[in-house]
Amino acid sequence: MPVDEEHFESIPWSSLVAETDARPWLVYVAAGAVVALVVGLLVARSFPPTATAPPVVASEPSVGQTPSATSPTTLLSEADLRAELAPGESGQSAALARAEWFVTDYFTNDGAGGRSAEVAGALGRPVGSTGPEVTTYVEWARAWEVEHEGDGRYRVAVAFRSITETDPGFVRGLVHGVAVRVQVGPGGGTRVVDLPEPITLPPAPTLADLSPARAVPEAIADEASAVALEWGEEATVLEGVEVAGTWRVPVQVADDIGTRWTLVVWVTTDE
Repeated sequence: MPVDEEHFESIPWSSLVAETDARPWLVYVAAGAVVALVVGLLVARSFPPTATAPPVVASEPSVGQTPSATSPTTLLSEADLRAELAPGESGQSAALARAEWFVTDYFTNDGAGGRSAEVAGALGRPVGSTGPEVTTYVEWARAWEVEHEGDGRYRVAVAFRSITETDPGFVRGLVHGVAVRVQVGPGGGTRVVDLPEPITLPPAPTLADLSPARAVPEAIADEASAVALEWGEEATVLEGVEVAGTWRVPVQVADDIGTRWTLVVWVTTDE
């Protein structure tokens, strides 16, 4: 074959067409995402927006209107706020506390200044001479009865005992009773209406007489001593009384300071 003769290589057209028509898969993915976004926006716009409920504001009821028990946001009226405390609730407790407090201040005369001001402050007005010139202290004061008289006013019966200074020394007086009227306000504040009113203490009930005391069996005495020694020291069993299968055993026992007291221990007879 001559040297200067030219030779040509042929390339199939099918190969060229296949490469030209091949589309990348990323193009399809991107197109699908765009279509989904457009469809989502159209669907969202087709529904109306949800309305937000406005906050509920409770209106104040008029005077005399009773607030609804099922509406916790209902505001109290001025009449409700000014109403007196019902008997048996905190008004009674406030009256009891004020009555005991007033009796303690009124019947105490220790020579310290300010006593007249305390009494006048409780009554809401100045008062004249209210006590003796001697020194006296209220040892204790306890209310035992309270009566609601209406409109937030209470009549409280108070028992108290005073200790008075005399020439030989201090003397413990008898237990006396007085009635104190107390006004209780809607906020729980108190005011004493008047000076103490003297009253008679209730009579004590009559109890059945105990059987004559006799020697306590050794087992019963040991049990009574063991109970008493849990309270103090140096227990001494005295003569006791058996009542319906149970022994009432008086025991002398010393406290932590060494003062001896007579206490009673009940021991059930064990068969």
